[in-house]
Parts: sequence; structure tokens; C-alpha cells
Amino acid sequence: MIRAAFAILVVSAAFGQTSPAPPAFEVASVKLASPDEHIVDFRVYPGGRLRVTNQTLNVILRQAYGVEHYQIAGGPAWLDTDRFDIEAKAQGEPTNAQMMAMLQTLLADRFQLKARRESREGNVYALVVAKGGSKLQPPTGDRTYVGLYRNDPPTETGVHYSLAGKKATLALIAQRLAQQVGRPVFDRTGIQGEFDFKVDYAIDDNPESGPSIFAAVQQQLGLKLEATKGPLETLVIEHAEKPSGN
Repeated sequence: MIRAAFAILVVSAAFGQTSPAPPAFEVASVKLASPDEHIVDFRVYPGGRLRVTNQTLNVILRQAYGVEHYQIAGGPAWLDTDRFDIEAKAQGEPTNAQMMAMLQTLLADRFQLKARRESREGNVYALVVAKGGSKLQPPTGDRTYVGLYRNDPPTETGVHYSLAGKKATLALIAQRLAQQVGRPVFDRTGIQGEFDFKVDYAIDDNPESGPSIFAAVQQQLGLKLEATKGPLETLVIEHAEKPSGN
């Protein structure tokens, strides 16, 4: 009887335990952005400060959950139209990952956001070796980076860009290409190691402006982006409401 009573006590204590509170900002303000606001920004500052200026909920979700626009499904129509300002402060010196976890909590509180992650089959690209072989260059230097550069004067509309990197793996190159083509890119080259590369391309539909990013990747890197189907991690928005105030 004593052993049975002890078991009941342990089970009761377990059921009485509460889950730890989700990470949250100490103070936060969320409001609709002014229609006269022209600055667009999303920035995390030292000291646990977050400032979001004139951003749509779609953009805020991408930052909070670490996804791209093509990985978001569902949600209200205003997800891509209404813009918001957020000012938030956390205690201490949280990491960026911790700040984004707090932002998720804030979105659940102020926007009544309900979202889930699931894997769906979607349109993706496979990065493969083109006929003639890879034209990637051996790495120089000891620092890894990949950057996107605009090549047009500030007074002109941006059309010509360069995607370039140093000491980059094919997986990293595929990841950065995905940001430019608007779909996931999976490395199917089978090439190991790190490389330097540069892709010069144009983003308009005029062939005289320069090659598209698809043509440039094949011509300049000896690789190819092939359209296919594949798993796509998706953030499904089940519910969201406009915040009522601060």
C-alpha cells in the first residue's frame, strides 16, 4: 500500500508540473507603420534590442522563423500588404537565435499567430554539373563568404548583379542561389571541397542586358539549375490577426 501511495504521489506531482514560459521580451511595442514612412528596416542591436520599421508580417515571419518567402503558405491577404513597426527590449545580451525565439512569442501574443512547420513536395531546383564540367576555381585566402553586388550606378535601376564568393562549398553556393531564384536549390553535383566563384547576370528579360542567372551559372560556373520536384519545409500560417494596439 505504501509503494502504491508513493506511485500515486509521484504521478500527481508530474501532472502538477507546468511547462516553462516561452522566451519573451521584457517590453515590446507593435503598431501599424505610418503610410508616410519610407524607411524599411529590420535590425537587432546589442543589449537585446529589436527594431522593425515598416515591414510586412511576411517579412517578419521570415526573420523570426528563418525561412524564405517561398516557404510560407496560408495566412490572411494582408500578410504581404499591411506594414508594422516593432520596438522590443530583452534582458541581458541574448543571441540572435534567442531574439528570434522571443519574436515568435511576440507574434503569437500580439498577432494571435498560429503556425506549424511541415514538409511538402514543391518546385525546387537541382544544382548539377553541366556538360563540359565545372569551372569553379580553387580557393584563395582563409575566409569564407558569399556576397551579392549590384553593378549599376545608384542613379540607374538595378539590373546587373554579381554573386561572388570565396572558399565556399557547393552547399553554400546552392543556398545563396536559392535566394536569387526564389526556390530551394539542392546540391546534386557530388563535388566536394571549397571554391572561389563569381556569377555576373542580369535580372530583366532583355537578352541584350546580359545572361539570366540560369544562363550565367551554366556559362560561367559550368553548373546547371534543373527544375524538379522535392521536399520543401513549409511554415503554414493557420491564423493571424492584426494587432489591436501596443
